[in-house]
Amino acid sequence: MKFLFSVTTLSLLSFPLVSQNDIDAIRYSQTFFGGTSRSKAMAGSFGALGADGSCMANNPAGIGLYRKGDINLSLGLKFFSVEAIHNGTSNKNFKASVPFDGLTIVGAWDSKLQPDNHHSLGLSCNQIVNFNSNTTIEGKANFKSIANDFLSSANGKALNNLDNSYSGMAYDNYLIDRYDTTTNQYATLINTKYDLIQSKEIETRGKINEWCFSYAYGYKDKLYLGATLGIPIISFSHNSVYSETDVNDSMRLSTNSNPTYYYPTEGVGGFKSMSYQETYKTTGTGYNLKVGIIYRAAEFIRLGASFHSPTIYNLSDGYVYKMNANYDEGGSFTTQYPPDNGGKFNYQVITPMKFIGSIALLYQKLGVINIDYDIINYKQASLQSSPQEFTGVNAVIRNKYSQTSNLRVGAEANLKPMFVRLGYAMYGSPFGETFTGDFVKSFYTGGIGFRKEKMYLDISFTKSMNSENYYMYNPKFVDKTTLKNSGTTIAVTVGSKF
Repeated sequence: MKFLFSVTTLSLLSFPLVSQNDIDAIRYSQTFFGGTSRSKAMAGSFGALGADGSCMANNPAGIGLYRKGDINLSLGLKFFSVEAIHNGTSNKNFKASVPFDGLTIVGAWDSKLQPDNHHSLGLSCNQIVNFNSNTTIEGKANFKSIANDFLSSANGKALNNLDNSYSGMAYDNYLIDRYDTTTNQYATLINTKYDLIQSKEIETRGKINEWCFSYAYGYKDKLYLGATLGIPIISFSHNSVYSETDVNDSMRLSTNSNPTYYYPTEGVGGFKSMSYQETYKTTGTGYNLKVGIIYRAAEFIRLGASFHSPTIYNLSDGYVYKMNANYDEGGSFTTQYPPDNGGKFNYQVITPMKFIGSIALLYQKLGVINIDYDIINYKQASLQSSPQEFTGVNAVIRNKYSQTSNLRVGAEANLKPMFVRLGYAMYGSPFGETFTGDFVKSFYTGGIGFRKEKMYLDISFTKSMNSENYYMYNPKFVDKTTLKNSGTTIAVTVGSKF
């Protein structure tokens, strides 16, 4: 009867489920370099150098330096590993994928009527984020439990006000029970006097591929202006299963005269294990505008600057939550919210704007160095819906995140017929740290290229590293997990000038 009562009352609630939070906004606001293997081998640093398809997503004025047409295709092989350390226990997981890295088509021509004027049109598709990863977290709970978070969410609330996807399901599974109907106070059978084993399996899949439609204008081969309409397409899926297990059987109900464990509801049994599964898939499309300028200050130096408008994403989430609890005396309960085929929610994510300054140094035709420096303020990210359900989330974003910077440095040496390339990139933490600290992401890159008449082949190697703090649920009630992320990508670009 308990289960039937709560499902009936909770299903009558009129307010929508809003599970999106600040993490969703930051996830889609952090993008990285993509494009050709030449660009990736130089850590995506082409803001002032130009003449590469990746410029459309960085500084669109760069395609104005093309003197001929260009078409290329890029493919890659990515390996990603996550080491999770929780209360002294380490687990390492590994994922391999074959991403589509990029496509570039550029046409360039001089004006017949005005020889000083040069024009370029470009189309590209670059993968700017890859979400593929597997994470396994497991370790002692250190006398903590998700039940404490259930109680925090439930206490003071009537049954019909419990969170459908969280504390309401905990009530249906007998993980919490109301013992005071006047003040709506709840108790739990999970006694943190006894330690548990906590674990969480997290699987993410998906990508952001951005289509760029670009135009650039060149004047006297000295000043270049460009603009790009960017259309990023998101596909992201998340599946996580959190569990707690009484591996020592410490909470078995005792039949002797001095039982060590009590629970207010009869006929259920002592706690054995529980699991909580969150599954959702996000799809959608966004749009943005990028404008840029490159100026040849001298034969050996070029200066560049660009502005990226906020990206406005129109997104749709399909979601389902499941909870299961097992008890020593054989009781087992499972609930799902929403029932049947799950739920759906539509909303917007608006990412921060970005400013980029660049400088390129050239030594004859033997070598180049390019430096890009970004400024981005993650406080500007926001979520929107109609009616607005994210006022509190947006307040968290403004208080929690900070302005930060990104740095990309790339170098190329011309050793005819081979080119050798190296690069380094640092993407600052959304919390403001740069170069070192949690959530700062570093890339070390390299590669080679070959040219023969109109054909070319480029190969790149990218190593990414970062660490972050992760909490399996509410940080007030669980210890920190440290995640050490490492990625290796090998990419190949085949192209032709025309």
